[in-house]
Amino acid sequence: MLTKELGNEIIQRLSEYIECPINLMNASGKIVASTDNDRVEQLHGGAEKVIEYLEPQSINHEDVDQFSNVKPGVNLPIFHRGQLAGVVGLTGKPEEVVQAAGMTRGSVEIALEQIYVQRQSFYQERLWSHWLQQLFHPSSFDEHHVQQEATYTLNVETGTWWCVVVFVTKNHFDMAERIRSLFEEEHLNPLFVMPYQESSIITALPVTEVMSSLYELGHNNVGQDVRVGLGDRGYGIRGIRQSYFQAWEALDLSDQDVTVAYSGDYEMERVLNSVDETVYQDVAAKYRERLETLDHLYTATLDCYFKRNFKQNLTAETLHIHRNTLVYRLEQVKQKTGLDPRVFNQAIILQVLLIKK
Repeated sequence: MLTKELGNEIIQRLSEYIECPINLMNASGKIVASTDNDRVEQLHGGAEKVIEYLEPQSINHEDVDQFSNVKPGVNLPIFHRGQLAGVVGLTGKPEEVVQAAGMTRGSVEIALEQIYVQRQSFYQERLWSHWLQQLFHPSSFDEHHVQQEATYTLNVETGTWWCVVVFVTKNHFDMAERIRSLFEEEHLNPLFVMPYQESSIITALPVTEVMSSLYELGHNNVGQDVRVGLGDRGYGIRGIRQSYFQAWEALDLSDQDVTVAYSGDYEMERVLNSVDETVYQDVAAKYRERLETLDHLYTATLDCYFKRNFKQNLTAETLHIHRNTLVYRLEQVKQKTGLDPRVFNQAIILQVLLIKK
């Protein structure tokens, strides 16, 4: 509906271009804004006639006495989405002000539509934000209730495979709009794209769409100072929740210089995160001091050796050293730590200890 605040803003702007007096009336015929402040809050007889018949009314000098509180001019109904929202009136000879009256009515109707769209968008974002807070509650969630909200309040279908993507950035509100635009350009169909908490944007994409484009999107299009975490695929409501926490876990486990962290690339680290701390400390205690004194040359060699899947020739080639030099270094690791990286079981323990070092 046409309000005093909106009416005053419209009149303030239009009076710079329209010289004749302007009145804006609400759907009851009361003047809510006017270039003549003395007329505000008064009932306008011409507007009441417009409201009664839902048709424009022209008032000439000889017609003034037929209406209360009117002057010669044109009064037009203002509609919004098929409903009467108010009346606009311009004072002057009807034939001289009718065009300006029409422009004023159009401006008011456009403004009402913009406000409506903004409020609907704000309302939808609040609904989504509330839903996400329930879905991603850190301790537990009511799956049935969250599903009901998705179906009947948000009117979305969640019964498919999803991958949750988390974008971490400082300007998360601006970035959310950019991500929406990028997804539209890439013809991606997210379930949602929402700023969440203080520094992140989260989205859920159908699995069939996500992996083919997210790596490239994260590296080349999103921008600097943005990190992207991808969870594993999951089905339905519970799958979205699991994928969300996996995306954050991937970001936590990856190095800060990693732009796109996919949960599937950190499976061993995720398993280690779930190991009971008491058990881990029990195993690590006897090796901790030895590992702390291990020179960086050996830890770098081990890192390359493990990444090359224990292949000595490939490791030596990558490090640009002779194979005998590599054998010597691995033997030194055995002597210094008590764990032989060439024996599978001991190598696994060594790798675990280095990861959690």
